[in-house]
Amino acid sequence: MDNQEVLQQVGLSDGESKVYLALLKLGSSPVNKIKEETRLHRTTIYDFIEKLLNKGLVSFVIKSGVRYYNAAHPNKLLDFIKEKEDSIRDIIPGLIKLNEIKKEYINVEVYKGKEGFKTILNLIINEKKELLGIGIDESMFEAVFPYEIKQYFRKEKLAGIKERMITFEGAKFVYKHSSIKYKRLPKEYFNPTPIFTFGDYICVIIWEPLTVISIKNENVADSYRKQFELLWKIAKQ
Repeated sequence: MDNQEVLQQVGLSDGESKVYLALLKLGSSPVNKIKEETRLHRTTIYDFIEKLLNKGLVSFVIKSGVRYYNAAHPNKLLDFIKEKEDSIRDIIPGLIKLNEIKKEYINVEVYKGKEGFKTILNLIINEKKELLGIGIDESMFEAVFPYEIKQYFRKEKLAGIKERMITFEGAKFVYKHSSIKYKRLPKEYFNPTPIFTFGDYICVIIWEPLTVISIKNENVADSYRKQFELLWKIAKQ
């Protein structure tokens, strides 16, 4: 099995694998050099680079107005895989709980991409319940959903919804809205997989690929709400 096949097995697309391997071989390079090495179309190269940037597997510097891209050290691939494992491990207790409850009382839905996230935002507004969040890095939400969040806050204010969010010590960005209260956990205990609880719902956000898992069940929601309250007590103002 060659390098490209292994990279695809751990979650990189064919194009992402080609671009990453090309940058490992070439070193710091502009897009035209990557195009020569991979024989991929220039437009698709930009798309693959953007995805690799989001995964932390590529970085860039600007020299004389031109972007030069660099492949992250291969050890970063292990971090990439571990982040995926951590995301799944974080939701395993809830998934086990689901397996112990009668299936007819559970509704589980999976949403993909920004449209899926917008569906969840509308669900929060319609429920009109307090929103509790664990694993919140607001800079990620602002970067990925700037327009959607702005629209949501307007609706949230009209609906009278309050929020309590647990982020991490050193977080440089939080939303300055009177409806939101924040507390912080030490970064070493912070898991960057956001989990929201409101009403009878639990929503888990996996950033890459962007996926929202929505679980509706009163018992599961109550269980997560109790976990939140415990963390809220020990988190710092």
